[in-house]
Amino acid sequence: MNATRQEQEIQQRVFADKCQRLHTHLVGTKTLLREIGEYNRSKWPVHYPLARIAQAAATNAGNGLRRSNSMLLNSESTLVEGLGPAPIRRAMTTEDVPSSSSSDTEASERLLDVNDLSVLKLDLRLSYHGDSDVIGSLEESSIARLFDERLLQCEAHIDKLIARVTDKSSKILVTGDLNAGKSTLVNALLRRDILPFDQQPCTMLFCEVVDASLNADVEEIHGVPDISAYSQKDPRTYTRVGLPDLEDVVMENGEQFQQLKIYTRDVRSDGASLLHNGSVDVALIDSPGLNRDSLKTTQLFARQEEIDVVVFVVNAENHFTLSGQDFLVSAGNEKAHIFIVVNRFDAIRRKDRCERMILDQIRDLSPLTYAERSDLVHFVSAHEQLAAERAGTQGADSFSRMEKSLRSFALEQRFKSKLAPAQRYAMNVLGDVQYLAAENVAAATKRIQEINALLRESMPRYETLLQERTDTSRQAEAALDDGCAEVRRHTSTHLTNTTRHLQDVAEKVAYPGLLSLWNYAESVLLAMVRHLEHEVSECDRFACFTIQHARADLARLEDHRRALDDSEAKDASSWNDNDDDGSTSGSLTASQLAPIGSISNALDTVQLELSDFVDFDIAHNWAALTSVSTALTLLASKSMASNALTLLRLSSTMGPQTARRLMVASAALIGLGSVFYVVSDMDATVRRKLSARLELMLDDEGFVQHHAERLTTEASRAIRPFVWHLQHTFQRMVEAEEHRRADHLRRRHVAQDSQIYFDELRIKAHALANQVRAVGNADAVNSHF
Repeated sequence: MNATRQEQEIQQRVFADKCQRLHTHLVGTKTLLREIGEYNRSKWPVHYPLARIAQAAATNAGNGLRRSNSMLLNSESTLVEGLGPAPIRRAMTTEDVPSSSSSDTEASERLLDVNDLSVLKLDLRLSYHGDSDVIGSLEESSIARLFDERLLQCEAHIDKLIARVTDKSSKILVTGDLNAGKSTLVNALLRRDILPFDQQPCTMLFCEVVDASLNADVEEIHGVPDISAYSQKDPRTYTRVGLPDLEDVVMENGEQFQQLKIYTRDVRSDGASLLHNGSVDVALIDSPGLNRDSLKTTQLFARQEEIDVVVFVVNAENHFTLSGQDFLVSAGNEKAHIFIVVNRFDAIRRKDRCERMILDQIRDLSPLTYAERSDLVHFVSAHEQLAAERAGTQGADSFSRMEKSLRSFALEQRFKSKLAPAQRYAMNVLGDVQYLAAENVAAATKRIQEINALLRESMPRYETLLQERTDTSRQAEAALDDGCAEVRRHTSTHLTNTTRHLQDVAEKVAYPGLLSLWNYAESVLLAMVRHLEHEVSECDRFACFTIQHARADLARLEDHRRALDDSEAKDASSWNDNDDDGSTSGSLTASQLAPIGSISNALDTVQLELSDFVDFDIAHNWAALTSVSTALTLLASKSMASNALTLLRLSSTMGPQTARRLMVASAALIGLGSVFYVVSDMDATVRRKLSARLELMLDDEGFVQHHAERLTTEASRAIRPFVWHLQHTFQRMVEAEEHRRADHLRRRHVAQDSQIYFDELRIKAHALANQVRAVGNADAVNSHF
């Protein structure tokens, strides 16, 4: 007796140690999922293998049932080179290893493919029919949001698992299809008619049956409107229901209770009773049938997550319905073993055929349950057991074996019934994490390779743009400088030559005679001013021509730039909108020049002066007189000797007075000749004096320099915008390319960080999966004691 008690204490200590270790690993798994969610939201949207899922689903369409419970990752799983993860095998928990044939083991150790993702599998409801396939319409961000929601659901489920692991009691959910005999089975296990039963479906709410010792050994029924707020010590959280009213409440539930809490006694010994077993507090939960209505079915699916043991009741006459199959698939995500009771087996005539067909269904739905079918699958008749109990006779052996197996499964094999589902769920989660981590390492590697290829491909273009930008900028500046220099040179040369030859222009004005000398002088002055205006305008026209020539050179450079950048083809007309008509463009360019206005401030105030008619230039007059004297001398040289002899003869005959008069007459004659000369040269004097005065005034004013500077500035102002436009657009092209390269580098950096993160995540998940797996390892547990 002492040895047995000591053995039980050791088992309890071992179980407590497993609970503590599993609790720690569940918390670690939840932390891992939270880190993945944060990384998914802030840094790298987790890559989900949609294309592979679609391809696999299309390939496997119509192949019948598939298992949804994922195959767990083997410790030897590694990432193969390339774009996808290596094939992964399921690593089973210690308690999962079946003792059946090798064919069963082989069936349970299939290779993991993308459709074997279970816990982290997204329910995309994809359609695989060409245009109706929604995969292409799902953006990366949308998948990331769906995945984040799935992670939050997993975290919430792990919280429930943590609560189950820390809860020392054991909850057994009895569920199944409508009218499968669930309530009858619970009554048969209790050996009492507590729950109402009928040939028609009657259970409308969850009924939890527990031992009365948990309620001060008082048998009571509590109607609980809000199970989350229920407290046995607070009567405000429940309503007492009398046993005579139980049938109406269960069948009608008029007060809309969420659950009934039924405290009852089991007078049998601890070794025979399931509720009053002496070691573990057990709750039997009778549930509404599947497909009673959608709300009840949804509640049932959600409730099984809080349950340690699922007892699935099958009507032998109906086998597994679609709703039953869906429930087992959902429960199989964490519970590898489902306790299955095939009820009403006594009504079946060909029992061997029924048993074979149901086992075939179980093999597809839950392979590990099928592998241990001798302990987990039972064919009974609950109403026969109740009838025998009422008659005081011995019940069928099949029911006794079922009850013994359930007691063993729920009480003696608590790791398998209570902890193994949590272990299995954690292993499934970590297996999915490893698979997705490998997928994301491959996706990050592929993205890095793609970005590197893009960077290599774009490098020649980038270098070409840099070189072209430098060359084009230099050529554009050269076109500007050459144009301005040509305008300055031409203007300076042309206007200088013009001011030096103003007298030539005046010679074209007709001289009307001495009486119109003043009018003549005004005409000469006006002709000179107009000639200056004409020549300045000519310089303006030359500047316009030079600007057009420079723009043509810049337009060719712009065409070359556009050839490098097709993205701006739609804006190609903006440069040469005004170049279709030469006269139009010339007018535009001329309008860009500052108005000529007055060509000179000095010319605006110039007036005729008396000095313009008299030449006081001694050098010029002396030269004229010298030339006249020389002409007279030459004219008189031939008869000089004879004239001199004649004068001597006359002087000898004349008196002094006569000679003196003769000399005065000669002098007067010479003076009249000089006056006649001056009068006859008056037009030339006017032309000469006015041209000289204008030239002097223009030189003092800086006329040539002013117009040379003005036209050079205006030419630069007209050409410079085109140079700036060309330089700016080239700079924009370079910056756009640099932005693309910077974006590629940023994305590559993110991909590199993600590659490292998911590789470390895969290693971390693998190590944590080994620790979770080791919870069920007997050697690891024994090393603690």
